[in-house]
Amino acid sequence: MRFLNIIRHAKAENDYSKNDFERELNERGQEDSKFLDSFLFRYSFKKHKILCSSSIRTLQTYQNLKFSLNEKSKIIFTDDLYLANLRTIYELIKKESRSYMITIIGHNPGLSDILSFFIDKYDIPDLKTSSVAQIIFNDTNKINEGDGTLKFIIQSKNNEIISLS
Repeated sequence: MRFLNIIRHAKAENDYSKNDFERELNERGQEDSKFLDSFLFRYSFKKHKILCSSSIRTLQTYQNLKFSLNEKSKIIFTDDLYLANLRTIYELIKKESRSYMITIIGHNPGLSDILSFFIDKYDIPDLKTSSVAQIIFNDTNKINEGDGTLKFIIQSKNNEIISLS
């Protein structure tokens, strides 16, 4: 793997009468993820592998991003990413690591943990909703702790792209 894109789902509704897995994006989440899609389009993502949690909010985030992520990409929806920890995410990435690029759409704290793990920096802030981090691996055969370099972390919020790095 050469590139890893880590995407935290967009802002979800605060309706805690619903099962957490079934919470949908709220209006801001819809807007932020659509704005993020138009920003990411400039990166011209090639066809690649996308791993997406099967929760409602991550599915809706993917639907709003699928244009920029390249609709021809192979998408795998999995319950394994729902609130996954670092170890689970790492194992899913290792399993697909022969791909040139992988995008993960999921949840915190696991996504922030895997980001810190790959770049070997544990003092960076957690990923916020509608955030994307891209990691580059110089040696495509090595995807262990500290083997990645952070290219960028950005967040889409209120029709703005904010750099978090």
